[in-house]
Amino acid sequence: MNVLIAFGSTEGQTRKIARHIETKLTAEGHAVTVMDCGETSKTPALSGFDAVIVAGSVHNKRHQDSVNSFAFVERAHLEAMPGAFISVSLSIIAKDGEAEARQYVDDFIAETGWTPKATHLAAGAVRYLEYDFFKEFTVKQLVLEGEAVPDKGTGNPEYTDWAALDAFVASFLSDAAA
Repeated sequence: MNVLIAFGSTEGQTRKIARHIETKLTAEGHAVTVMDCGETSKTPALSGFDAVIVAGSVHNKRHQDSVNSFAFVERAHLEAMPGAFISVSLSIIAKDGEAEARQYVDDFIAETGWTPKATHLAAGAVRYLEYDFFKEFTVKQLVLEGEAVPDKGTGNPEYTDWAALDAFVASFLSDAAA
C-alpha cells in the first residue's frame, strides 16, 4: 500500500509520531511518503496514494494552521481515499481530558470540511528542557490543569502510548485495504 503521512509539529512530538509510523509501515513493506504540512511547496499529488494519515498537534486549543490548510485545500482528494487523523495533545492525559481532546478533532473537522474515516487521540510530550519559566508554568497550570507531572529534573517526559498508536494504524490500514 502506498501511504502518505502528512503532519504538523510545533515542539517535535508529532514529527516523532509521523516518523515512528513511517518506520513501522516501511518495515511491513508499505511505500511511505512523509510530508511536513508546513512545507507546502513539497505537497505531492494525492492521487498517487492508497491511504493518507494526517497528524497535527494542538496548541492554544487548535491544530497547526498548516495542517488545517492542507486538509481544507485537499479535502476533495482526502474524502476520496481512506484517511485517518491523529490529534496530538496533552489534554488527553488530564483528568476528564478526553472530551476536550475530542472537541479539538470536532473543531478540526468543522474548520476543514474533511471527515476522516478514523481518528486517534494521542498524548504528546512536555519539552521542559526547552521551556522558559513562563512556558513551563503555563503548561503545568493551564494545559495540564494541576495534574501531577514529573519535575523538570526528569527531562522531557513523553506521554504517547506507542502501542495504542501502532494498533490504531494497523487497524486503519487493514480497513483501508479491505
